[in-house]
Amino acid sequence: MKYLNFLGYIFIVFLLIVLDQYTKNLAVNGFYLKLNDYMKSINDYIRFTLVYNEGSAFGIKLFNNETYIIIGIIVCTFLVYFFFKFNKKIYHLADNQKNKFLINLFNFSILFIISGTLGNLIDRIKYSKVVDWISLLNLPIFNLADTYITIGVILFIYSYSKLEI
Repeated sequence: MKYLNFLGYIFIVFLLIVLDQYTKNLAVNGFYLKLNDYMKSINDYIRFTLVYNEGSAFGIKLFNNETYIIIGIIVCTFLVYFFFKFNKKIYHLADNQKNKFLINLFNFSILFIISGTLGNLIDRIKYSKVVDWISLLNLPIFNLADTYITIGVILFIYSYSKLEI
């Protein structure tokens, strides 16, 4: 992997985390929302609702905060290791234009998952819980980091299944 690509990847992760943390800070301090209060945004479909999530996905609490922090660190470490190991293994496949696109898509999927995991990890360290603030239709309340993880997993499954290894 080229050094400039690596710096670009770090910049993308940094940018996504900054955006996530900025929006969470707005939810906590900028919108002047009270806990479980909401502010309508677009129609009745999107609302800004401040919630502190002590659990994991959908608010399911399986562990204490320290365990979630350890799991987040392990997941990020594994993803970084997997990212480098996989890129080293498939570097020769980048000659094919279709594979080149899929490799880039795969790399971005990992970057999105890492960014989302780190964004929520920062919350766990800062607040001992995760700040959720986006309410869309009747879905559970979420944040940008959750969106990054969801998009990353979808791109990961798609790109990995289509790669011609």
